[in-house]
Amino acid sequence: MFYKIAVIVLKVLVFIIFDLEVYNRENLDNIDGGLIICGNHRSMIDPVILAVSTKRQIHFMGKKELFENKFLSFLFRSLGAFPVDRKGVSLSAIKNSLNVLNKGGILGIYPEGTRIKTGFDEKNAKSGIALIANKAKVGIMPVYLDGPYKFRGKLRLYIGEEKDYFKNYDGRLNSEDYTEIGIEILKDIYRLKNEGMK
Repeated sequence: MFYKIAVIVLKVLVFIIFDLEVYNRENLDNIDGGLIICGNHRSMIDPVILAVSTKRQIHFMGKKELFENKFLSFLFRSLGAFPVDRKGVSLSAIKNSLNVLNKGGILGIYPEGTRIKTGFDEKNAKSGIALIANKAKVGIMPVYLDGPYKFRGKLRLYIGEEKDYFKNYDGRLNSEDYTEIGIEILKDIYRLKNEGMK
């Protein structure tokens, strides 16, 4: 209930502040079951834009520093978010991620791990998303958010199609395989921007 009320309020605020247009919204709204959604990350409000753009709840993984404040921690957790330690292997974050996915929920992750304003760089790709997706046996959906974060700025959210990144792999995957998949995911995210500009 809290999540639904919060999204309604945020939708109104986003409508007032930005000129938001969502492309291929049905790609996300028509998906049933567990799914990981991955996007580029330029601003703190990116999760808000994504959350108000779909009828399904998205459980976001956020840096643990955001949860150090008791009020913010309560707010984020009430919205279905949970912390991750970006400096090491966060077993609790992996456990929470699998819990969301195994229950048929949507997990939102920004694969670059931090806000990036310089565009695509495969060095920013992380392997953890592929590992989680493989363990949960779910698909991954890339999204790309473009536009200026200013009053009445024209924001464009491009939603890609769900993809199975493991269909070309046989047997047990190693760390190099997960890294390659991570790069492929990041490429697909930034490819959406180029497709949207055509």
